[in-house]
Amino acid sequence: MSALSHIAGGDLALSATGGLSVVTGAEQTRQALLRRLCTNPGAYIWQPGYGAGLPAKVGAVMDEAAIRALVLAQTQAETGVDQTRPVTVTLTTPKAGACLLAISYTDATTGTVQELTLTG
Repeated sequence: MSALSHIAGGDLALSATGGLSVVTGAEQTRQALLRRLCTNPGAYIWQPGYGAGLPAKVGAVMDEAAIRALVLAQTQAETGVDQTRPVTVTLTTPKAGACLLAISYTDATTGTVQELTLTG
C-alpha cells in the first residue's frame, strides 16, 4: 500500500516529474505517526479520538508521564507500528525551555526499528 507523501505542517511533496509523490513502508509509517502526533484531538470530525495534539503542549508545564502515556496510546492506534514489539518514549530537556521527544518503534511493514525525534 502507498500514500501521498505529506509531512505534517507542510505541503504535499512533488515527484521528480512534477506529479504528487507517494511513500510506502517505513517512510509512510513515519509520516502517519508524525501526522497523528501533531493533529489536535477532535480535529477530524469522523475520528474524534485521532491525534495527540503535541504542538498545543508547547509552552505548557511538561508532565513527562502524561506525554509518555499519550504518545504510547497514539502509537498503539497506528497500524504501521508493530504492536508485538515494544515502543520506547524518551523525554529529555537539553536546555532550559526546550524538550526533546525520542520515539523508538518497529515498523510493521519492514520489521525495522525506527526512530522519530521531535523538539519543542
